[in-house]
Amino acid sequence: MERVAHTGRGVAALIVLLLALALCAAAAPAAGALAARFGVESRTGYVRGLHVSVGDEGYTPFFQPAVVVWDGGSIIAGHGADPGYEFPVQTLAMVPRICDSYVSSSGNAKIADMIAEAPLEVDAHYDPSADLDVCLVQAGGGDFRLGSSAASVYAALQDYCRARRAAGFRVLVLTVLPSDRPETFEATRLAYDAMLRQGWSKFADGLVDVAADPRIGDTGDEYDGQFYLDDELHLTDAGYAVMASVAAPVLCDQPWTSARCELRLRDAAGDWGAWRPWSARSSLWLDDYQGEHVVDAEYRLDGGAPVALSSSVFVDTVRPEPRVLRDAVARHGKKLTLRYQVDDAEPCGPTSTAVIAVETASGKALRTFVRRRVPVNTPASVAFTCTLPRGRYRWVVTARDTAGNPELTPATGRLEVR
Repeated sequence: MERVAHTGRGVAALIVLLLALALCAAAAPAAGALAARFGVESRTGYVRGLHVSVGDEGYTPFFQPAVVVWDGGSIIAGHGADPGYEFPVQTLAMVPRICDSYVSSSGNAKIADMIAEAPLEVDAHYDPSADLDVCLVQAGGGDFRLGSSAASVYAALQDYCRARRAAGFRVLVLTVLPSDRPETFEATRLAYDAMLRQGWSKFADGLVDVAADPRIGDTGDEYDGQFYLDDELHLTDAGYAVMASVAAPVLCDQPWTSARCELRLRDAAGDWGAWRPWSARSSLWLDDYQGEHVVDAEYRLDGGAPVALSSSVFVDTVRPEPRVLRDAVARHGKKLTLRYQVDDAEPCGPTSTAVIAVETASGKALRTFVRRRVPVNTPASVAFTCTLPRGRYRWVVTARDTAGNPELTPATGRLEVR
């Protein structure tokens, strides 16, 4: 799960960096001090069932959504993929956390430029209250195309990673995928990938070894049209899916604060449920009664003192009953008023959505009106200029109450146009 912001290399604003540095300098929030968003899932505050979903959107008393930054060339951004199938998107779809995702990339990215621009492109996104701050970096491709050596890029990558760790990030390094341009590329990238596999743990927190996957990482795989585009450089949706399948487990294995968090829930009228691992969304059965329910939650980190939150929701399982208040007689070209009422047994929501359809005797709809926020248990009407030919018609009222319950039976009235 993710919220994505894409940035071109070198375009982040200086003010963002200054704000980020201020955040880095400030102490991390005290336990329970963060603004949480716990609530029962309902846009209107009304539900028509006892089985409800509750969640916090990743904003809890102990952490907020993770910050995931992707830095490198066009491959790490998923260039060439269909929308929604880019490498970062497919990876985070496999990670059961809430993440704010930021992509910093440029074609043929060079490690020297990445080092110079990372304070704005990466470090500015650091959040001390985040569930996790992590940077995934893929370097080398652009440099190898210009003839740089494996050793020089490897040495520069170490500097890059140490600076990101100093800024508060965990760093995951990616190996480089094959290419036949220029002729020296393949031998150089094989040497570089071997260096990464041997020494990554000295300066990074994880290795995403996409080049070890035999579908996309062996010499010559760039000619496979299942996983690579015709440019023999960028990947297809399926190729980026392979990369994601390698990256997601490494990302999941990082020390997420949320992995140390538990919560428990209850309808305030009932008993507490068992402590459960944190999830951005959980389910709960409410006690069986109509009206307002208060849902309580308690969060705790590492088994420590719980922090209590609550939210309320109104349960209404009774269906509304629309009524036609009187049959209608109208003259062609004159104002016509159709009077109706939506009855709903209390306790209930205050309004309903009514649909009034004027039909032929055979049921063909001629005019349809939708009226929202119609007060229940109160007469209502819809008025319009009658342009129907003389004859006999019917009009039908259907309704849904605030909780979304549909009517028991549509109400039908007669209409005569003279």
